[in-house]
Amino acid sequence: MWERFFPDMYFDSVYEIPYKELLARGRTALVLDVDNTLAPYFVPRPPAKVGALIARLQKMGFRLCLLSNNKNGRLAAFNETIGLPAVHMAMKPLAAGLKRAMRLLGAGPENTVLIGDQIFSDVWCGRRTGVMTILTKPISEREAPSVRIKRRLERPVLRAYAEFARKTEAPR
Repeated sequence: MWERFFPDMYFDSVYEIPYKELLARGRTALVLDVDNTLAPYFVPRPPAKVGALIARLQKMGFRLCLLSNNKNGRLAAFNETIGLPAVHMAMKPLAAGLKRAMRLLGAGPENTVLIGDQIFSDVWCGRRTGVMTILTKPISEREAPSVRIKRRLERPVLRAYAEFARKTEAPR
């Protein structure tokens, strides 16, 4: 029942993802959520650590795009120093924003990975689009009220995923 919401991989943070393994699997386009994936939602600019990660991933050969449900002002301010292609008001879990990000990257579902911290927006969007998904734990507990409600709804999915991962030895 919950399988449509399961990520392909689940890690504590974007810094633990096995990027070399993704490249070896032909995944060369990374679509990154911003809030609570790369930085807490209340942080207007990317921390230096994020800039270093972006630079490392680009040096490895990845094409990167930011994908956010935020308005353009928030995303533009965050993206000012890293200068990635970006799609605002993506309306995740709908597929249109992710498809636009893939067009910007010249990528298709077969070589794209969507990385985010929310099951019902990021993972579901990727699953609906046929894209590999990686779920990360949220960086901060401080979140918008609507997201706090979704976090409660995510709990049974995460429990089911943990059981699935335990039985199948899926990457967690």
